[in-house]
Amino acid sequence: MAEPDDAGHDALRQAWRVHNSASSLGFDWPDISGVFAKVREELGEIEHAWGGGDRVHARRELGDLLFAAVNLARFLEADPSAELIEATARFGRRFELLKQEVSREGRRVQECSLSELDAVWERVKRMTTEHEKGFDP
Repeated sequence: MAEPDDAGHDALRQAWRVHNSASSLGFDWPDISGVFAKVREELGEIEHAWGGGDRVHARRELGDLLFAAVNLARFLEADPSAELIEATARFGRRFELLKQEVSREGRRVQECSLSELDAVWERVKRMTTEHEKGFDP
């Protein structure tokens, strides 16, 4: 896949270019399993820093996780900007449905426990996932 072309997403484009440059010189994972491991490693480093109360280190590791995620997008031949935009829109649609479901029960989101909201979220997610699969190429 070509480099992401949305001019509004310079950080993702820059990360894509750096990964492609390194790859073109032979510095790349032989397959996607190395990228999966790197994403898990970076997430673990965030959890470790957070657990130790080191918020600065956790934020730096977040940058590493995002960088690794762009590499994962490259391996999946996916535009990370487009995928993030779609994931954000999907969350927004589902959250609106969650609010509607809670309202139908005569409640407000703020009045529900997290476990109650999680149950509604799972229902909404199942409902929308089935609907979205019908539109997937």
